[in-house]
Amino acid sequence: MSKKLMGKINALLILSSLLLSGNISAQDDEINQNDLRKYALLNEVIDLMKKDLSAEVNKMIKSQEGMTGQRYKELAATKGDESKLAEIGAKGFEIQFLQLIADLKNERIGAIKLVNQELATKMVGDRGKTYKSIKAGLSANPDLKAQYDEIVASLKNRVSSD
Repeated sequence: MSKKLMGKINALLILSSLLLSGNISAQDDEINQNDLRKYALLNEVIDLMKKDLSAEVNKMIKSQEGMTGQRYKELAATKGDESKLAEIGAKGFEIQFLQLIADLKNERIGAIKLVNQELATKMVGDRGKTYKSIKAGLSANPDLKAQYDEIVASLKNRVSSD
């Protein structure tokens, strides 16, 4: 992970943990600004982790001798199916590289899911009820979505200025 990206992730994690440690609770399934801010922070952390994974995979592809982005996409499209790999003439090192990338992705995606689950279930101490309520509300309520987008834009401005 790049130091700059790690710094942004750490800043967002610290902000998230500070917000999540508060004793504010949702009342009558009402979503308040603080809960929406927490949800936005959580999603920003997850997005940064995903972007970092993508950047790392791209870096590995570029640095692997004999591998191009196009060839990697062709290999990845086989989803590891041996007969499909044989059809496209996959070489031994390409199959090993594909496995190396798959292992990295599995490890990182597992960590991303764990972070998401931990933060979501600890939102305002209600075991994910608020998280689920906000997630559902964003697709059903345009006003809530507009508020969320405003919070996300504000977060991105803060993080990019650091």
